[in-house]
Amino acid sequence: MPEDYSRHTDEQLFEALKTNGKEKDAAFRELFSRFEKKVYMFCLRMTGNPDDANDIFQETFTRFYRQTLKENEHVSNILAYLLTSARNTFLNTRRNKIHWTPFEDEQIADRVPMYERNELLNMISSALELLDDPYREAFILRFYQGLSYKDIAAVTGDSVSSLKVRVMRAKDQVKTILSPYITDLIR
Repeated sequence: MPEDYSRHTDEQLFEALKTNGKEKDAAFRELFSRFEKKVYMFCLRMTGNPDDANDIFQETFTRFYRQTLKENEHVSNILAYLLTSARNTFLNTRRNKIHWTPFEDEQIADRVPMYERNELLNMISSALELLDDPYREAFILRFYQGLSYKDIAAVTGDSVSSLKVRVMRAKDQVKTILSPYITDLIR
């Protein structure tokens, strides 16, 4: 009877990845199922394009699977590791001057009427596109991914205090960008 990997901790699953055969594949499948949605949504929000997000997403998990071949590697926070990998892949792609387009996030404003929801999603998407990459990234990790500042620091390599300032500035910039439109929606 196959072992139930859903009861294992992330760290136990990571250690199982260092083995060969069915145990490694089962551990990878379990970790993939735990983190695929969060990693994909991060990729989508950073790129603004489903095709580009899918490319970065696939590259992230492919690298993760290959990295486990390094026997001395230890990862204690798998989500932070995956988001860091996705972030680095995004930044490398961005350096190669690939153009990103806006996205629509179905999870925002579920209770708003459809026509207003679409307008709001477009405005938020546009506002995020206007932010510099570090601000957009901090905003997405904090508000869309729901990560703590400590976890964001693990992903970006920045200090918690600088991330708090970056998130605050990102929020202020989004508010400033959206304020004329929000006023029109309220009237």
